[in-house]
Amino acid sequence: MHGLLGTEDAHYAGCRKWWTRPVTEIRLPGHGTGGEIPPHPAAAAIDRVREAIREQPEPPVVVGLSYLGAAVAFRAAAGAPATVAGIVMSGYSFLVSPDTLNRWLAGFTRMASHQPAAQRHFAELHGPTWEKLLEATFAELSDGCLRLPGVADLERLPVPVQLVNGSLLQNERNAIGPAAAAGADVAVIAGAGHVVPMDAPRVFAATVEDFADRVTAGRTAFHERRRATERAAAESGAETGTGTEPVARKAATHG
Repeated sequence: MHGLLGTEDAHYAGCRKWWTRPVTEIRLPGHGTGGEIPPHPAAAAIDRVREAIREQPEPPVVVGLSYLGAAVAFRAAAGAPATVAGIVMSGYSFLVSPDTLNRWLAGFTRMASHQPAAQRHFAELHGPTWEKLLEATFAELSDGCLRLPGVADLERLPVPVQLVNGSLLQNERNAIGPAAAAGADVAVIAGAGHVVPMDAPRVFAATVEDFADRVTAGRTAFHERRRATERAAAESGAETGTGTEPVARKAATHG
């Protein structure tokens, strides 16, 4: 999934020649020309992504870019975790509050409204309704329909997650440590800014596919934490004599 006011062509075109796996690109509701903006674009986007997940021949790795695409990917997967293999979120911070994002969007809107080149760019991508799409996103942040996943959500999610951020923005570098502490795999892409697939398409594609390989092999931070929990439970059982194997050894010793 692309990010807010982007499209799959704008954000992922550079990655296409580097993918070695089948990829399904999803156009989020309200984006592009010719489509209507639904009352709740994010909710409609989550439904669209879940439908696409169900259509895959096997559980996919779901990739979402920036605060809209990443949040939609996370929420779609969280609603049916057994249907996905993993999640990749890029250009995201689990520390950003809705109020902070709202301020960013307000600043972005002011910038776009005062720059004719930006206005032309968004009008070419989305037609004359692109400002209404921003307004609808503001509304979803305010009414809770678009709730950004935080660290607690990441800790509870029973699915491997990878955060892929660029190195050029301080707030996205700062997001790496807390995400890793909460159980995510993390990657920092040198020379990339907020939209990593545009700035470093080859590295981004390779990073996503490496994560998919490690999900299959059970070599992610999520899998290692689960194994550590199982080892701790087994050791606790051994100490209290409640585990099957330790009891068997005791019986043999005293037999």
